[in-house]
Amino acid sequence: MSQRVLVIGSGGREHAICWKLAQSKQVEQLFALPGSYGIAQLGAKCKNVDPKTLDAKDFEAIAEWCKLHKITLVAVGPEDPLSLGLGDVLAKAGVACFGPGKQGAQIESDKKWAKDFMLRHGIPTARYESFTDVAKAKKFIRSAPYAALVVKAAGLAAGKGVVVAANVEEACQAVDEILGQLKYGQAGATLVIEELLEGEEVSVLAFTDGKSVQAMLPAQDHKRLGNGDAGPNTGGMGAYCPCPLISKQALELVQRAVLERAVKGLAQERIPYQGVLYAGLMLTPDGPRVLEFNCRFGDPETQVILPLLETDLFVVMHACCNGELHNLSLQWRSNLSAVGVIMASAGYPETSTKGCRITGMPTGNTETQLIFHSAVSVNAKKEALTNGGRVLITVALDGSLKQAAAQATKMAQSIQFADAAAQYRTDIAQKAFKMAAAPALSYKDSGVDIDAGDALVQRIKPLSRGTQRPGVLGGLGGFGGLFRIKDLSYKQPIVVEATQGVGAKIHLALQHELYDHIGYDLFAMCANELLELGAEPVAFLDYIACGKLQVPLAAQLVKGMADGCRDARCALVGGETAEMPSLYTPGQYDMAGYCVGLVEQSHVLPRFEQYQAGDLLVGLPSSGLHCAGFNELLTQLAAAGVNLKERSPVNGEHGLSLAQVLGTPTRLYVQQLLPHLQSGEVNGVAHVTHGLLHDVNRLLPPKFEAVLDFGDVPVPEIFGWLAGQLKLSAQALLERHNCGIGMVLVMPQRSQLWRTALPGAKVLGVLQERQLTISKSRLSVRNFEQRLLKLAAPFGGLGEVTLPEELLEQQPLPLTAADREDCFENAAGRRLLRLPAHYKDPILILGTDGVGTKLKIAQQTSRNGSVGIDLVAMCVNDILCNGAEPFSFCSYYACGKWQPELAGEVMEGVLEGTRQANSSFKVAHRAALPLLYEPHVYDLAGFALGIAEQSGILPRLADIQPGDVLIGLPSSGVHSNGFSLVHAVLKRAGLTLADRAPFSERTLGEELLVPTKIYVQALAPLLAQPEHGIKALAHITGGGLTENIPRVLRKELAVRVDASKYQLPPVFAWLAEAGIIAPMEMQRTFNCGLGLVLVVTPAKVEQLLQQLRYAHRAEIVGEVLARKDAKQPQVVVQNFTASLQRTQAMLQLRRKRVAVLISGTGSNLQALIDATRDSAQAIHADIVLVVSNKTGVLGLERASKAGIPSLFIPHAQFPTREDYDAELTRHLQAANVELVCLAGFMRVLSSPFVRQWRGRLINIHPSLLPKYPGLNVQKQALEAGEKQSGCTVHFVDEGVDTGAILVQAAVPIVPGDTVDTLTQRIHRAEHWAFPRALQLLASGAISLSDEGKCVAGN
Repeated sequence: MSQRVLVIGSGGREHAICWKLAQSKQVEQLFALPGSYGIAQLGAKCKNVDPKTLDAKDFEAIAEWCKLHKITLVAVGPEDPLSLGLGDVLAKAGVACFGPGKQGAQIESDKKWAKDFMLRHGIPTARYESFTDVAKAKKFIRSAPYAALVVKAAGLAAGKGVVVAANVEEACQAVDEILGQLKYGQAGATLVIEELLEGEEVSVLAFTDGKSVQAMLPAQDHKRLGNGDAGPNTGGMGAYCPCPLISKQALELVQRAVLERAVKGLAQERIPYQGVLYAGLMLTPDGPRVLEFNCRFGDPETQVILPLLETDLFVVMHACCNGELHNLSLQWRSNLSAVGVIMASAGYPETSTKGCRITGMPTGNTETQLIFHSAVSVNAKKEALTNGGRVLITVALDGSLKQAAAQATKMAQSIQFADAAAQYRTDIAQKAFKMAAAPALSYKDSGVDIDAGDALVQRIKPLSRGTQRPGVLGGLGGFGGLFRIKDLSYKQPIVVEATQGVGAKIHLALQHELYDHIGYDLFAMCANELLELGAEPVAFLDYIACGKLQVPLAAQLVKGMADGCRDARCALVGGETAEMPSLYTPGQYDMAGYCVGLVEQSHVLPRFEQYQAGDLLVGLPSSGLHCAGFNELLTQLAAAGVNLKERSPVNGEHGLSLAQVLGTPTRLYVQQLLPHLQSGEVNGVAHVTHGLLHDVNRLLPPKFEAVLDFGDVPVPEIFGWLAGQLKLSAQALLERHNCGIGMVLVMPQRSQLWRTALPGAKVLGVLQERQLTISKSRLSVRNFEQRLLKLAAPFGGLGEVTLPEELLEQQPLPLTAADREDCFENAAGRRLLRLPAHYKDPILILGTDGVGTKLKIAQQTSRNGSVGIDLVAMCVNDILCNGAEPFSFCSYYACGKWQPELAGEVMEGVLEGTRQANSSFKVAHRAALPLLYEPHVYDLAGFALGIAEQSGILPRLADIQPGDVLIGLPSSGVHSNGFSLVHAVLKRAGLTLADRAPFSERTLGEELLVPTKIYVQALAPLLAQPEHGIKALAHITGGGLTENIPRVLRKELAVRVDASKYQLPPVFAWLAEAGIIAPMEMQRTFNCGLGLVLVVTPAKVEQLLQQLRYAHRAEIVGEVLARKDAKQPQVVVQNFTASLQRTQAMLQLRRKRVAVLISGTGSNLQALIDATRDSAQAIHADIVLVVSNKTGVLGLERASKAGIPSLFIPHAQFPTREDYDAELTRHLQAANVELVCLAGFMRVLSSPFVRQWRGRLINIHPSLLPKYPGLNVQKQALEAGEKQSGCTVHFVDEGVDTGAILVQAAVPIVPGDTVDTLTQRIHRAEHWAFPRALQLLASGAISLSDEGKCVAGN
């Protein structure tokens, strides 16, 4: 008890600080400058310093006084001394100051600096601007894109320099007063004008030493003078603590995103800071936002916070001043609330009434009732008098917040101010009583309406049925579209694929309601591309992406596609509609299409080997622009002020608008051309999509050239109008548009087909042997410019304007060893698929999907390498559910700005996913479309093609019966569905993707981008086996558990899923808690830990689990039931809420620190590393140390690659086993290790070591203990004729493999097994069992009892 403390200040805050410091056993003497009557009454420890002897504004004198009186620490109450530099003067004199220097105090004293600081360091706050000019400030208020109604003096104004205006006029009046009239002096010389935020205000104060920061209990101040928040702003009329309006999750966010970022930011800017950091917060629907920072204790918050602090306040202040706050853990009185009611004098806040006698005031404080003086003086009779605006505060403490509020108010009512009535509020803390729980989030709240998607499916089913043709199996609503090749007459069918988009033409269609037109365009683009390969289009899929799904609009888009399908006799077999509010704005759409065709092997085009000089280049007329170049055309037309709603000057004879003429659908050439392709009369075809010159060039092998002559070829008038309107050159149109030619054919010279069977066809030129191979173009054009001049003349004539390229061609990827052997290339380098000979009745299975708003996370974090894996996974997992073996994959990539490195990164992921799916990549359609996408935004769509034997098609609906078993394959996390809801949760929680995930050691961005699991390698081998027993597979995608499993059930069946049978990844527990998402909404939105569910006949369950459990962590998760009531759901998930709560409770625990002891290769070490870093496995532990007793072993390499510290401790250097183990323990304790795993550690541990680590030391043994302890166990099992072996994870005791068993994994012994083969299979079981055991131990699910038995945790 030798510490001497000086407190600067005289108000209620300082009274409370002195009251709390006086309770410290370490404080010998407490001084207050200038202090107050109330402080002087605290006891012998407390003394006021007479301001006549020490001027509170003379900082040098204060420093000298402190040294003279051996002051240990100065605690500064008000902000003014800090903002003027008292802390700096004290620091220079070597006196510890609880409060920052002048630089740090800027966080309160300069509102503009503080707002800029928040912006620099990513601290969530309101939008704002600062001004020194009245006119500019008022102009901003009137024109701001948000409600700019909060007007603040940038400097200190005693807590009164803030006006929260009700309207623009009131805000402008505040500008006039604060800035124009300098109502608060130079404090108002700079104004900060902020966005008006809506919500409740909460104060979170924190102690900091400049390195670490610890929050106090949250409080709520009441700024307005009168009840119901009426009247003018004040310094505060009361407060209560703790404030229940801020949730635990929001407090955690404030700690991370506000307090820690602020302290870190101050340190980064080299600004020393110690003392209190006060964050005034608004609890908005989007999460907490900082209204202001203060650099000191708040008043009146201090008066209700400090009575609840159990920790010695001096100890805390001293730790802050000495950089040792991290060594403390603040303790608070539990189950107690404090409410304070300020009593103010008449006239406050504009004036104050002094000298009024105060009566009825209690003579002293009690445990539950306190009075702190803010402005109380005494007369000669020792009577208390009012001496300022806010006079005193009555504080009551009680276990009930309501009771505390009532008692504090009653105390105020018992106190009177003579001559002038006191002002006080009677509704302090009432907001907490009316508190409503934060609304639960749902998928619909995040902008995604599953019901709307379902409604669209029902609306377009008739459209799909209208396109049916021989070969189609099933209908919409399954996981994939099915087509039976045998129903057609192909002898050696080759499968070809095309992927296309419609570019920015969709922008035109959406603006002018040409919805079915653009749908027709999409199909035509795909089907016409198949004609280039000589193929018949047989099946089509669409992908539609939007910001907000409008069912009638989307149905019109699909109607256009269906119309095209009917015209081409192609089946619309499925599609994907993705509602992505964070990627697309409402009303914005994009589309991609995928068409599969068949062609006889002998008729694959082009047939370059049959080209001869003199062959004809024949053009088929286009219907107009088709889909090329719309991004640039629409941009230039808008810049030129062209109104596309006006009647078209060309082709407008039927009253068509310009938009209708420009939006004329792409001509479909299938019916016209396909018979002639199948008869072999055409040797080459080019669909003109990129520009006439570009696409005809694709038809010309290197040894040929040609001249295109437009002398007899009509050019549509629309091209003349465009050329004249935009001053385009003829070359620009030839390079970027079809110029009236939609398809170009190469035909033998003798052919008359173009005359007799192809209406509108014109000979454009003939093939010629190429004369020059250097510099000269292979293609030239005659008479086009002359024709165009005539057409453009009425509209201003031609110009020299060029057009940029929109579609970005991808170089064909060379075939590699990774490609399937069934994949080959045609003469033009296009990849085609030859049907494998072993299929007797092959069924083509088509699937499409996207990645949803998971893309937004990739784009925001610049981690784009894995979303391609997601894309492939979403597609191939779907077709796997129909029993397909995946064969090929195509992708669509559209972006706002072409960035080659970004596109390449995405493509690498697609190729990796294709490899994991045992597929071949076929083609990518890529386009830069600034009209549709922001520069940094892109979208992805994927299309997978698989093949199944007709007898192997899933689901086998008729075979599924009650009693069938559900086997679940775990997900890797959220996969790629529900991310719009994830974004909403992030927004509510105020977390950024760079923040550490609350459920792992990685960032949220890293966790949320874990790729969707691809199940091909797990399931394809099983599906290839006869009598595998799998009746159905359900990929758990959009719609979650409750809407995907029913897709493989008859209506009279249901399933019961038991969530306790599989591991719930912690990300879902966090989402449910942070978003307050109801369990049913979780099940309807997310996979909840199950990526794919198998429906299996009971007799085959064990056989399948032998192949799936250890390698893929499969578990039995439920069963099929009879559905007794058609109104009841088809999926019932038991124990889901309990599983959520159990995982949420685990996340509250500190992650365990684990050491692994090894002697060799460390394969089990690797399994533990992988598992602990896979948050989906919920191990909640980290390997922090690897120790080996042998040098140079592979296990040490594994540790090094994983970045885990490792040690080699040679046992030969220690005389006894006990000495070695003591050294081992020393290193384990130095690393703060809590759990130890023995993974092939070939040493017998000493008894002291085992006793010391009892219950925290586990080992894995390669037998099913208690059988075969010790060494050579596989040999013993084989020699004994055992039918099964396996492995055991057990606690280590002083016996040989006799400790309590945590986990066992059985492995069958099969005929012909050797020690090596059995050992390999046991290793696979070990890699499953060891992480599972560590998860049970680290989570507290299992522990070791005093009796040496495993017992379940709490």
